[in-house]
Amino acid sequence: MDKKEELLTEILKRVQRNYVHMVEIERLTKELGDAFSRNDRETVGLVMKMRQDEMDRVSEAKEEIQLLEESADEETGNRIASWLKGEDKYSADSFEAKKILELSEQFHQVLNRTITIDKTINLKLAGKDSYYQNTAV
Repeated sequence: MDKKEELLTEILKRVQRNYVHMVEIERLTKELGDAFSRNDRETVGLVMKMRQDEMDRVSEAKEEIQLLEESADEETGNRIASWLKGEDKYSADSFEAKKILELSEQFHQVLNRTITIDKTINLKLAGKDSYYQNTAV
């Protein structure tokens, strides 16, 4: 296994981990909405803590990915950055590259769904004082 393959394998491991954490954040966000609608403060507190733990894990993995990406030569780094954004402007020429691109696309889909759920919860709770209400363009 050459250095580039090794690097892509390490990044892929972290991208997979991030995807799993993001799916868990989405599940917990839905659970949070249910707990709010039941006015179950105890569950809300517990789920908020669990969700924050998952968010912290995503941040850690993103930092690790950034460090790995920075260790690559410029061309490889540009390719990796593009794949991590879910862009396919560079040919994903290996199994690892294809999986990084595929999982990154899926990660962004889950992230967008989670943001939509979060906005809905926030708007229900805060109404006209919602962060999302006040940041409309």
